[in-house]
Amino acid sequence: MSEPVLALENVGKAYGGLRVVEDITMSFAAGELHALIGPNGAGKTTLLDLISGLLPMEQGRLFFHGRDVTAKSMHRRARLGLARSFQITSLFPGFTVRQTIELAVQAGESRKIFSCMRRADRDPCLIKPAVQIMEQVGLGNRADVRAANLAHGEQRLLEMGMALASGASVLLLDEPMAGMGPGSARSLAALIKQLKGRKTILLIEHDMEAVFSLADRISVLVQGRILAGGSPEEIRANDEVQAAYLGSKCWF
Repeated sequence: MSEPVLALENVGKAYGGLRVVEDITMSFAAGELHALIGPNGAGKTTLLDLISGLLPMEQGRLFFHGRDVTAKSMHRRARLGLARSFQITSLFPGFTVRQTIELAVQAGESRKIFSCMRRADRDPCLIKPAVQIMEQVGLGNRADVRAANLAHGEQRLLEMGMALASGASVLLLDEPMAGMGPGSARSLAALIKQLKGRKTILLIEHDMEAVFSLADRISVLVQGRILAGGSPEEIRANDEVQAAYLGSKCWF
């Protein structure tokens, strides 16, 4: 088998005597969409915080393309190709959709550092990919709308566009469909499906219909530990998962 894009080795996190994440070992193949599910308070977001570098990793190691990045900051990990979205949308409210995506493209480009001294809205090397990304996420006709004036679902799509603009090879998505209406959620699910095979995706999501239709593999986190992992079919048939998570097959 080829080397995993991302690998966690005995990762853990505690707050005082409370173990929030404990002894997590996982790996993610190139192009895989891996869903992480579990009840509220299971440690899912904390695990993404550890992977992205938002929280320091006090136990275990993290490897990216075989390179130990445990000591790297969130900024350094992002530069290597780890992009993170959050449960609560984080945007520049005064920037338009176009400006937001152009700046994200600029931040992710590998050209010499002084390229950031040019205005993003006048650089053809930034404008073309920004237009393509706006179309890809379904915001092409909202290019000149400020982020603050977008509907919630559109803001989530813009955040996804920022992650794509960074050029990251790994996307860490924390409940991207949270608070979305049915139409917007379907649009985002369709976009994530398009990215399968092109990006490695770790997805936290409570929409079980979306999880089971999108995921190649699913891991179930309960009280900071991995209870089970496997294909959607294996997780669907796991009695222990049903008992620990929602207690019924009706959620499938």
